[in-house]
Amino acid sequence: MARVLARSGAWVILHGACLMARGRPRVAVIIEPAQPAGIAELLMAAWDLSPREQEVTRFILQGAATEQIAKELVISIHTVRQHLKSIFDKARVRSRRDLVAKVFFTHYEPRLRDNERRTIGGKPVRGGPMAGQ
Repeated sequence: MARVLARSGAWVILHGACLMARGRPRVAVIIEPAQPAGIAELLMAAWDLSPREQEVTRFILQGAATEQIAKELVISIHTVRQHLKSIFDKARVRSRRDLVAKVFFTHYEPRLRDNERRTIGGKPVRGGPMAGQ
């Protein structure tokens, strides 16, 4: 499996599998748009977050408060804050809001721009109603 940034700016996931059938082996490749959860995982890996920082980031993306994260991970509030500082530095953001926005816009902004181009070109938008509906 691989995640690839397409020319359009959208992330796609490639899955490959070896198929053993009669005769020669064959390979199947599946290409599909990356889902938001996959994008978050990709970004966390690209930012070189530690496993614990990734856990904290997942909670942040779900809107969890510092106290809730500390309770769930059985760590102190101070430790959560230290992880947050490290995450913000690695992701090059200043706040939880910036972090969520960065993850959101990495996934959705290319789609919004594509729909803008499609609208200007008179084509139907992706994710919108079909013509005549």
